[in-house]
Amino acid sequence: MDFSYARVKRLLFDKYQGLPWFREVLLYTMKRYHSIENRLIETFRYVDCSNMNCGVFSYEYASILRDCGSVFGSIMDRLVRETTPKKPSNEYDMRDYRKWLIKEINEIHLLSVGINYPLERKYLLPFKELDREDGRLEWWIAYNNIKHSDVDNFRDGNLRNAFNSLGALAILFAVMDANNGSEIRVFEEIGFVKPEHFVEAFLFG
Repeated sequence: MDFSYARVKRLLFDKYQGLPWFREVLLYTMKRYHSIENRLIETFRYVDCSNMNCGVFSYEYASILRDCGSVFGSIMDRLVRETTPKKPSNEYDMRDYRKWLIKEINEIHLLSVGINYPLERKYLLPFKELDREDGRLEWWIAYNNIKHSDVDNFRDGNLRNAFNSLGALAILFAVMDANNGSEIRVFEEIGFVKPEHFVEAFLFG
C-alpha cells in the first residue's frame, strides 16, 4: 500500500524556546523519557514486542505506566499553567490537558509513533481518543486505575498501556525538542501517516 509520512514539527520548541520555564520542562522531559525508555527496552529481553503479548501484565509494566503518567501530568501541568489564564485552584486535570493539546498541536489525535514488528510497519496512536467528546485516553484511565489501586487493577499494568503511555511522552518530547526527538530509540517515526485508515490497524490497538 502506498502511503506518505510527515514528521511532526517541533511546534512547542519553536513557539516557546528561550523562555526559562520551557527550558526547565524540556530538560525534565528529556531526562525522564530516556530513563523510562531504557526500562521498556529492557523488558523486551523477556516479553516479545508483539500484538499477542499486548495484555501481558507485570509489576514492571505497571511501574512504567505509573511513571509515564506521572511525567505526562507534570509536563502538562507546567505547560498549561505557564501559557493559559490561571485557575483559582491552580489545579489542572485531563480536561485542561485535552483543550491545551488540541489548541497547540493540530490534529494531535492523528499523531502516531511508528515501530517495526516483526517485518512490517506498525503504529501506535497514543492520543487517538482526543477527538472524542470526553477525550478520555485509555492509557491515562489505566494509569489512574493503577495509581489508585494496584491490587484491584493490576491487569491494567500491561504492555499495551506501558507502550502507549511512552508513545505519548515521545510525541511531547519531539514537539518540544530542538532536535525533534532524534534521540528517541523505541520509535522510528513520530508524525502523520496518510491515508489515515492505514494507521487503523495500529499495534496494541
